[in-house]
Amino acid sequence: MAARALIVPSGTGPRYFVMGDHMTVKLHGRDTGGAFSQIQATCEPHFGPPLHIHHREEETFFVIEGEFEFVCGGERTTGGPGTIVRLPRDVPHRFKNLGDTTGRLLITLSPAGGEDFFAAVGALTPEQQSDHAKMAALGTKYGMEIIGGE
Repeated sequence: MAARALIVPSGTGPRYFVMGDHMTVKLHGRDTGGAFSQIQATCEPHFGPPLHIHHREEETFFVIEGEFEFVCGGERTTGGPGTIVRLPRDVPHRFKNLGDTTGRLLITLSPAGGEDFFAAVGALTPEQQSDHAKMAALGTKYGMEIIGGE
């Protein structure tokens, strides 16, 4: 069988509410042989996930819309549309929408796998997502540590 293009139209893909952000899985690991996944994140103003560590995957962010702060280890940087930020695994990091309007990111996880964490968190209520112990246990299952704070 010949290889075929995979086309994911705008506005499609499973969507999950994850700790304040809306995550739409555009490419799941099963679409890429596990090589990577891509998620479009829609982030509310002045918001982002808590400090966390991925032990299995690296994250690369492409800023589509808005102004974001990225923290990786002890380094802080900001970037607007067109900025790319690559964050290595095993280093505490976070991102935050600095703007007064909704921001959007394209997140690439390599290898794939982290998209399943988003689906698991998305199945929880917002109250359950604010339970640090519950989120920490879920993170451990997917090779993550949720640290919180700066």
